[in-house]
Amino acid sequence: MKKMLLVAFVLLLPVAVFAELGVGGAVLYNSPVLVGQKVSEIDLNVSKFSFGPDLRYKLWILQLEALVLGSFGSSSSLDGFLDAGLAFDILFLRLSAGVGLNGTYNFSDGSFVKGFNTKLNADLKFGKLSVGLTYIIDMDLAGGIHWDLSSGLLGATIMYWF
Repeated sequence: MKKMLLVAFVLLLPVAVFAELGVGGAVLYNSPVLVGQKVSEIDLNVSKFSFGPDLRYKLWILQLEALVLGSFGSSSSLDGFLDAGLAFDILFLRLSAGVGLNGTYNFSDGSFVKGFNTKLNADLKFGKLSVGLTYIIDMDLAGGIHWDLSSGLLGATIMYWF
């Protein structure tokens, strides 16, 4: 068993050298502008925003992401997103798209809702630091792939890459 772990470690170590790990934060807004609703007045209430840590692991063109968002206000909740996808570096721009699982725990009634999501990122890289935009759309897999365009989260991220 020890020999097998040592062999796995020796084989995975060179792969890890080429990987990048990004740690940062995200602020997202439930934006009606992107879903075709009219906005009569911009509502910058704290209950419209979600905040949380963002973790990304990139190996060549594959990217794994974990995002946890806390929403506070009249309906406080904790949202978790686990995504896998592709990321492409073009000069100082990184474009990525992924799909994955999400879960929401609502503190007011104690309910937990599971689902799927699609996540799109566009990041400007400045050395070890990146600043970007993130858009998350709910996805339904019952009877095919359907995106729920009635809601979406749009926001900004800042990441430090190791």
